[in-house]
Amino acid sequence: MAATTVPDLPVGIFLAETVWFEPVAATFAAVALVILAWRVWRSQEDARRALAERERLLAEEKERTAQVLQEKEALARENKTKSEMLATLSRDIRGHLNGIMGSADLLLDNTLKPRQRDHLTTLRASAESLHQSLNDVLDYSSIETGQIQIAHSPFELRQPLNDVVETLSPLAHLKGLELVLIIAPDVPLHVAGDAARLRQVLLNLMSNAVKFTAQGRVVLRVSLSAGSGTTPDHAHDCIHFSITDTGPAIPAEMHATIFDRPSDSMATSPRNFGSSGLELAISKRLVELMGGKIGARSLPEGGSEVWILLGLPADRTQPVVPPPHPPDLHVVVLDGLAAARLAASAMLTRLGLDHDATDSLAQAAEMLHDALDAEARELVLLLDETIAKSSGAQFVRLLEADPALCRTRIVLLSRDPEGIATAGFDFPITAVLRKPLLRSESLLEAVLATPGAKILRPSGSRAPFDAATTPAPAAPGHRPLVLVVDDDNISRSVSSQLLAILGCEVHLAVSGTTAIESAGHTAYELIFMDCQMPEMDGFEATHRILAELGGKAPPIVALTANTTLRDREKCLTAGMRDFIAKPVHKADLVRVLKRWTNAEAPAAK
Repeated sequence: MAATTVPDLPVGIFLAETVWFEPVAATFAAVALVILAWRVWRSQEDARRALAERERLLAEEKERTAQVLQEKEALARENKTKSEMLATLSRDIRGHLNGIMGSADLLLDNTLKPRQRDHLTTLRASAESLHQSLNDVLDYSSIETGQIQIAHSPFELRQPLNDVVETLSPLAHLKGLELVLIIAPDVPLHVAGDAARLRQVLLNLMSNAVKFTAQGRVVLRVSLSAGSGTTPDHAHDCIHFSITDTGPAIPAEMHATIFDRPSDSMATSPRNFGSSGLELAISKRLVELMGGKIGARSLPEGGSEVWILLGLPADRTQPVVPPPHPPDLHVVVLDGLAAARLAASAMLTRLGLDHDATDSLAQAAEMLHDALDAEARELVLLLDETIAKSSGAQFVRLLEADPALCRTRIVLLSRDPEGIATAGFDFPITAVLRKPLLRSESLLEAVLATPGAKILRPSGSRAPFDAATTPAPAAPGHRPLVLVVDDDNISRSVSSQLLAILGCEVHLAVSGTTAIESAGHTAYELIFMDCQMPEMDGFEATHRILAELGGKAPPIVALTANTTLRDREKCLTAGMRDFIAKPVHKADLVRVLKRWTNAEAPAAK
């Protein structure tokens, strides 16, 4: 086969193409480098801008954080300033109230005309209401800032309940209302919880009920909730508190909101009458802090009910003292108010006394006859003052017609023992007890009293609602020597006079320095120490007295208008043994005297 020949290309053309290609390639390479460089620059620029943006955002975030911190610090300073102002205001108001309420108590211990006693009782009740409102404002502020704490310690359940009813008794009496306290016989009397907060909640709710009830009654019922008390140790006792009244009903649309934050909506409530609703809002928050529930409803028969469910386990460390069982004794309760009959019956059941209850005079006579037929040797009739006044003549005829009934001892129940003239009745009266019945000890004493004993005194109410009598010390011949330290003339005078009424010999000191001097050369049984004093406060004075006297130092009790939990802890840390808040109540002084002095303090009657 013949070989194929390729024609030779001209050398010039090849060289020309080569010369053209190299510049083009170089150009493309340069362009590529430029594009690459631009992209690198653009990437760097974007990164720089992103970094700058991040730095700007971080700077803004830091600025916002700094501003928030500044606002938070400013708010904290403002809250601290408000708290300090409220604390100072509280201390000042409590000091003034101490003078008002203490002076009223002292005057009510004297023999007064009925109109004078009414005026003083009104003054005392108004001061107590102001004191309650002050506590509400301070506690609402503490709750809002999360500063409030709930205690859990043993206490006797009757004490806060009795305190609430006694505090509201004068206002209820002025309005002509009947107050009733019913404690079911199976409710444990020694429980664990926060007694002070329970008292505050019940006082708020009871005060609200008394305030908005024009006529009729306000009843506080205490019972075990369903399912409670099923275990031997009552470890899960849930106690049901119910406050019912005969005032205006709570509208159904307000049942779920009546305990909310105070607002203008309260003005639409028929139970408003100028109330802000603050006491209800505080009550709800305190109940929830104690782990309980609260609610309200309207009653079918009219009026309203506010209820609380609260876990208060029984305190098993307290010994259970069996109630006395007097032989062959029968008690008949004659009262026109069903709730009052139930209250007396529950108390008699707890005392282990055989009894009946009725609202009919004729039926009461039949019950007494039946008790005689059952070989009862002693008969006691608890007679309501209203029935005694309205049916006194009929009762006298019953006594005259049946000589056997003349053996009956009559205990009169009155809302105003001081104002009743027992001599005006045509039948003998063994004793007079104040309504509502609060203390089973006083009821038992009256029931067991012999004819002619004439125990004409209330059932244990503290001033200013007690009879115009001066209690004598329980231990004759011994007057506890106490020192009252207070820089305020009015508070010092009021405290010393109340202690004198309770049977104490009182010395006075106007400053911490004079208190140290007095304690150094006089053997006091007890020292009542104010905390806020010029030159040397009560904490420093306490520290120095304890340091100088050592084991010979008497118990020192804080007597102060600073009432927060932190204040109490500060007093105990300083070495004080107990705490009394101003304004001073006689019952608090009695409690402290009974606890810390050798003499048995007289009961706060």
